[in-house]
Parts: sequence; C-alpha cells; structure tokens
Amino acid sequence: MPPALPPAVDFPLLGLSGGIAAGKTHIARLLAARGWAVIDADELAREVVAPGSEGLATVAEAFGPSVLALDGSLDRERLGALIFTDAVARARLNAILHPRIEAFRDDRLAALPAGTKGAVLDAALFVERGKAHHFDAFWVVDAPEALRIQRLMARNALDEAEARQRLSAQTSPAERALHADLVIENDGRDLQALLDREEARLLADWSVRRLRRWRSAMEAPFSPGQLRDVLQALLSRGGDYAEAFVEKRRATALGMDDGRMEDVLASETFGVGLRLVDQGTTRFSDLIAPSIQELLDAALTLAAPGTGRPVQVPGLKELSHPTPSPIEVDPVSVPLDQKVVLVRRAEALARSHGEILKPGAVRQVAAGYGDSTQSVWVASAEVHEGTCTATLAADDRVQGVLRVSVTSGEGDLLQTGYQALGETRGFDLFSDEAVARTVHEAVRLSIQALSAQPAPAGTFPVVLSSSAGGTMIHEACGHGLEADLALAGMSAFAGKLGQKVAAEGVTIIDDGTLPHKRGSQAMDDEGHATQRVVLIENGILVNYLQSRKTARQMGVEPTGNGRRESYRHLPIPRMRNTFLAAGSEAPEAILKDLDRGLFVKHMGGGQVDTVTGNFVFEVKEGFWVEKGEPQFAVKNATLVGCGPDVLKSLTRIGSDLAHFDIGTCGKDGQGVPVSDALPTILCPALVVGGTAEPLPSVI
Repeated sequence: MPPALPPAVDFPLLGLSGGIAAGKTHIARLLAARGWAVIDADELAREVVAPGSEGLATVAEAFGPSVLALDGSLDRERLGALIFTDAVARARLNAILHPRIEAFRDDRLAALPAGTKGAVLDAALFVERGKAHHFDAFWVVDAPEALRIQRLMARNALDEAEARQRLSAQTSPAERALHADLVIENDGRDLQALLDREEARLLADWSVRRLRRWRSAMEAPFSPGQLRDVLQALLSRGGDYAEAFVEKRRATALGMDDGRMEDVLASETFGVGLRLVDQGTTRFSDLIAPSIQELLDAALTLAAPGTGRPVQVPGLKELSHPTPSPIEVDPVSVPLDQKVVLVRRAEALARSHGEILKPGAVRQVAAGYGDSTQSVWVASAEVHEGTCTATLAADDRVQGVLRVSVTSGEGDLLQTGYQALGETRGFDLFSDEAVARTVHEAVRLSIQALSAQPAPAGTFPVVLSSSAGGTMIHEACGHGLEADLALAGMSAFAGKLGQKVAAEGVTIIDDGTLPHKRGSQAMDDEGHATQRVVLIENGILVNYLQSRKTARQMGVEPTGNGRRESYRHLPIPRMRNTFLAAGSEAPEAILKDLDRGLFVKHMGGGQVDTVTGNFVFEVKEGFWVEKGEPQFAVKNATLVGCGPDVLKSLTRIGSDLAHFDIGTCGKDGQGVPVSDALPTILCPALVVGGTAEPLPSVI
C-alpha cells in the first residue's frame, strides 16, 4: 500500500506521541494555541465507533455484544479492561480501528486550507505501528513513571496495580526515545522556551527534512514499462510470482595498519536478479550489467519449463516508502582524500590518547573505513485467484562505518581493544566527537585489559549491562525466530506460536524503522515496507520474521524481513535491529543487588546452535562483583548457556535501552548489516568459563 501521508502536503507534518498519562494532549493544546492544526487520533477513534457506524458494528462482531452499552454505544470501560489484559485481543482491535482512523485522518489533512502553519498528527501508537518515520519530525512526550501513575489513577479512577498494568501494555519510554527527534519532559516545568526553539527549527527546515525522508534513488537503469515487459516474459508460460531485483551500488573501503595505508578499494556494481515462482518451484538468474534485451532473454529462459497459460501483467503501480534514515552528506559526494584523512586522524588519535592513559602501552593501531550507497528497485507481479497485481518500489540505502582496533602491551603481555562506529548515515556520521568517542573506547579497552585478572570459573549470576549490546538476543534467540529455520525444524522455537517461551515481562522486537540503525531501511529486498515486529510479547511467542516465501507457507503477511546480500542472492528471512524491550527497573539497582557474580559491559563473538539455542560467548569487558561492587576486571571469560533457558529465567530487566552493537550477520552464505541491543538484565545462573581457580558456584 502507498503511504498514508504523501509528501505533496505543502506544510510541515509533526508526529506527536507519548505514553498514557504522559501529557501528550497538553502539548497538543500548546501547539494548537500557536496556530498548528491538531488532528487527534483519539477523537477520530471515537468517530470511527460512533453509534450506528460500520466501525462499531465490526468491533461488536469481533468482541461480542457485551462491549456495547444499553444505548447501543461502545462500552469503553469494558472494552479497555479486555484489551489491556490480552495482547491478542488488543492486536485484533487495532487491526480493526487503525485503517479506519487513518482514512479519517487523511480526509482531515486534505481538508486543511492553504497557508496552514503545520499539522500535528497526535496518536499514541505511531512507534508500535512502525509509522514514527512518516513525518517531517517526530516528537515524544514523556514524564516520570510515578507521576504518570498518579495522573492515570486520578483520571481513570484506577488503583495502582491497574494503572501499572496499563503502562506496561505500551511501548517503553526508552524505545520511544529511539525514534524521537525530540523528547519533551512534561513533568510540570515551563515548556514555552523549548517549544519556541523547536518550532522555529522545524518551520525553518521542514522541506529539507522531507526531501531527505522521501529521497529519490539514483537514476533508474530501466523504465517501469521495460520492467513490466520483463515480468510479462517471466510469466509468459504461467507462474504465481515474478520479480526483478535491480541493484546499483558504489562502495569505498580503506584500511590502515600501524601507520601504513594498506587497502584502498573503490567499486561500482550494477546487476539484476530475476525470480520466478511456479507452483512452489523457484527459478532464479542473476545478470551483471544487463541490457534490457538480455533481461528479456533471461526471463524467457526461466519461463521455458512452465506449462501454464500466459499471465497478463498490468502496468506497475509505483510505491513510495519513507526512509527511517535521512542522509545529510552522501559519501559518494565526499572526495577520497577526505576519507583518507579520517582514517589517519583516527589512527593518530588512538596513539595520542594511549600516551595519556598509559605512556608507551599502545603497540599497534589498525583503522578501517567503509561506505556503501546502494540503490534498489523491486518490480514484482503476483497472481492470486487469477488476478495479477504488479508493483514497483525503490529504496536508496547508505551505510558508513569506522572500525578501530588497538593493541596495547606490557612486557610480553598483549591485549586488544576494538570499537566500531556504524549507522545508516552519510559522512556526517563521522563528527569529531563521535570519532573521538569511538577511538578512546578502543584504547581504553585495550589498556584496561592489561591489568585484568583471570576470570573465575563456575555457575554464577551474571548482569549484562545495556552497553554489552544484544549479541545474546541476536545469536541465541533471534535466528531461531526467523521463519525459514522454524519451518525447517532447525529452531528451538519451531511450532511454538502462542506458547509461553520466556519469562513474564520478556518482549523481543525486531524493528527496521529505527532511525539510522544499521539494520534499518525503507523497505526489504522484496519491496515490502519495513516494520516493527514483536516476536515475543510478555513471554509469549507471537510472530516469526517472514519473507514472502515463508509468509505464504505459514498463511500470514510478510513482515518486511526478506533480505539479500545482493542481486546475486535470493531473499531469505533476516533480522534487522533486534532487541529485548526495556523493563522498569533502575539498572544501578540490578547491579547493586548482585551479591557475587559477573558484570558484563561488552560482549565479544561466539558460537550458537540455532536448533537448541546453546551458546558460548566471549566477554570483551567484564568485572567480578562482590556485594554489588565491581572488584576487578576479568580476562579470558566466556559465558555458556542456552538462549531459550535464559529467556525463561530472566527476573530483572532494566529501564535503559540505548546502545546497539553493529555487525554483518552471516546466513546461508549471505551477509547483511544488522544491529542488536538489550537493557541491563540479570541472568540468575550462567556457566562462566575462566582460567582462574574455580570458585564454588552460588547456584
């Protein structure tokens, strides 16, 4: 479906959201007083289910006549009690209401007069619905939890337990903040100065923001008409699905080792992957820099084994998806010598900072830079019950990364620290502050490791800091939530939809709409808009990550996770930005209550068996803890356990969620960019491998 908010609107669009009782309505009123048109989703929701409406009839049919009051109107209190305690019921209600609310909203938006200062689109669930990046700016309203509970109890006549339950049914403030251009702390302070500044900033550059948000890809190699002809050729002897994946990519890679620039690579690629699905059989071909005639010939070759009737492909319906990662400085526009300067600066900064921390300790520095600008076009035709629909979608994707590895020594002892800076941003990612922070951290890790003591061995409680990244979530759990592995029985989560697979409060999400995160894109490699996909909700397995193929096999909709490394590969279900949702506990309190165990600040690599979930991970930075206080840094530590068992045993989940580790995830010979995260958590019992004398396990 095309986006509900077209870029043709000639005034700024501000998305406004916030948790229940945070004061979102108050901020909307302040903006209305400044001349903004406010379109309130709550008001539209009431219209959608007004007495006698089609929406109300659909709700009553789905939930039964008990949700209706005696006068035939909606009994909101009864319906609210139902959906706030039942995630499945809540999802069913949202599926009924949201399309109708958005249709009403678009009608209101279209009716606004010329000269409108701007429109505030006020709704609670933009993040949950993966729509937070559909605006020129997205603001989030927040307030301290205690204050929100107090407001909610007073407003809705709830007791504290009921109020907390309603708060827990929504996305955490930490997750909302990941999407926000601005977080407004509505705790009673005067907000006028803040609104003055942010309103002026938005009014000054909203058109520039929109151009970046809805950016155009490189010039297309083929016209929509030509791509339609290719699809027609693919389906000339029948078939269920035809696709042309067109890719153009420009990339640069630099590598410096010990002051010598050893690698300078620049590349441009152009290719097309053709796919035909006919009665469950997939035929595929990839072509390097083809002409349109070569594409047509290849399409006819793929079609040749077919025995069906030709499918008439209509003109392609062009879809437009906003990007969650607007680009300010395209790396293609940056001269190579500036990229060389960046790498040299990182190398020099590592050595100078090492001299500050421990003179003479830094022995070797390796720094690498990479960027990639990839444009893709996905033309597809799908046949369903004799009707063919055809679409064309495009996306322009930019990746940038700086990697720094520092080796420090003391006598014969050598230790290495590594840190990477990478996002879906342009060259503006590499600010002086960001580069210094990355380099300093790599130096600190390498020098700190020189004084680390051997890790004890045994079974202990382990606190994973939010700075540790989500390696455990990605490796030990995430792969098992990819639908192809579940279908093949190669997942610990196979066949467990709707079952309890984790502790209460454990929610795992994969989100391709997070701004600038390494796994974010406007669409997947099959042309589906990326989404926020809740995989495990409060311990219940509710979804797998789906490609088009696996979604058809399971009878569900694709989730925007059909990804491929390049035009040479078929798409398969892959993670994007996978994380454990934040809880409500203060992270400092979780550490303070650790009587004896391991505190992990940075994770390293490891190995995982996706069938069982068994894992072994390295600890890059960890500390032995006694009575809530870190005693000493450890080295040569590993964590051994089972991912599904860890999820079932989690009892404490922190409210922090900010640091995402980055990487390139390998699967079936393909690598795709991803990131992962978790809040501070307590794992009550993990096997800690170490080289020190074993200590008595406390479990």
